[in-house]
Amino acid sequence: MEYLEALGHTLREIRVDAGLRREDCSQALSREYLASVERGHQSISIVKFASLCECLGVPPSLVLLTVEARLAALKLEDHQANQESQLKQYLKIGRLRSEAGTIASQGVRGKRAEENRLAIRSLQSDGLTKAETARKLGLGTTTVDRHWWRPNEGE
Repeated sequence: MEYLEALGHTLREIRVDAGLRREDCSQALSREYLASVERGHQSISIVKFASLCECLGVPPSLVLLTVEARLAALKLEDHQANQESQLKQYLKIGRLRSEAGTIASQGVRGKRAEENRLAIRSLQSDGLTKAETARKLGLGTTTVDRHWWRPNEGE
């Protein structure tokens, strides 16, 4: 079973169990579009998905949890336990967090640049030359020169 098909079947089951007709969800999706989504023939945007879930009275995260459990051929309870374990691990290593991270706004390059800057300045304070620093960190001399502290920088 494909993801779209599993998502469609899950959404249809939730809608039918809630006693709703496709027309009852017309504020979220047109009847035809919903039918196509439920058959797994049409993808759905996250905004429309959230709107449909609101109409169905179920959080989007629970729908996706159910879909993933079905695709993995696991009982929902077992999949939930796996997800809780993964969530704890991601929280522990800092990959996921409740608040928006400031590092993410820098992007990958900005994060690496900051790490390089700190490493270069640390080695500089240890008395290494630019060439030694470049060799030790595996960076180009241009990168080392860019982050090398100069007395007129005011730090």
